[in-house]
Amino acid sequence: MNEERKSTMQRDEQMIEETPEVREEEAKEAPAIDEVAELKVQVEEYKDRYLRSCAEMDNMKKRLARDKQDIVKYGTEKLLKEVLLVYDAVEKSLHTAIERHPEDEQFIQGLKMTEKLFLETLKKNQVEPIKTHDVPFDPRYHEAMMQEQKDGVPKGMVIRELEKGFMVHERVLRPAKVTVSS
Repeated sequence: MNEERKSTMQRDEQMIEETPEVREEEAKEAPAIDEVAELKVQVEEYKDRYLRSCAEMDNMKKRLARDKQDIVKYGTEKLLKEVLLVYDAVEKSLHTAIERHPEDEQFIQGLKMTEKLFLETLKKNQVEPIKTHDVPFDPRYHEAMMQEQKDGVPKGMVIRELEKGFMVHERVLRPAKVTVSS
C-alpha cells in the first residue's frame, strides 16, 4: 500500500505542478479566443463598410450618367430661350403687318413662311409649342397675365394667348402667357 500511496502522492504532485502551466495555457487561450471574436466583429464591420461603399459608388455612377444625359438633353435651353426672342419678334411683325398693312400680301406671306420655318426648326430640336386653345388653365404650362369674363366660357379656361409658350422634351422652356376666364 505504501507504494500505492507513493504513486498517488507522486501523481498529485505532478498535477499540482501541471496545474499552473495548464492554467497559464488556458489563460493564454482565453485572450486568443477574445481576439478572434474581436477580429470577426471587425471583419464584419469592414465588410459592411465595403458593401456600402460599393453601393454608394454605383449610385454615384448612375447619378453622373443621368446628369450627363440631362446636360446633353437640356444643354441647349439657354440658347433656345434666346432664339425664342427672335421668334417673338417675327410673330409680332406678322401680327403687326396683318393689322396695319393687310394689302401687302407678299410681305405677310414672307413673314408667315419665316414663322413656319422657325417652328419647324424648333420642332427638329424637340421644342414644341404649348397648347393654349380650348384648354383649362394649368400653372405648370401657363402664366396667367389677366382674367376676363367671357360668356359661354367656363371659369378657369384659357381665352387668349398673349405670348407663345414652349417645351423642350418634357420640360417647360417658357410658359405660355395667357388670359384666363373668370
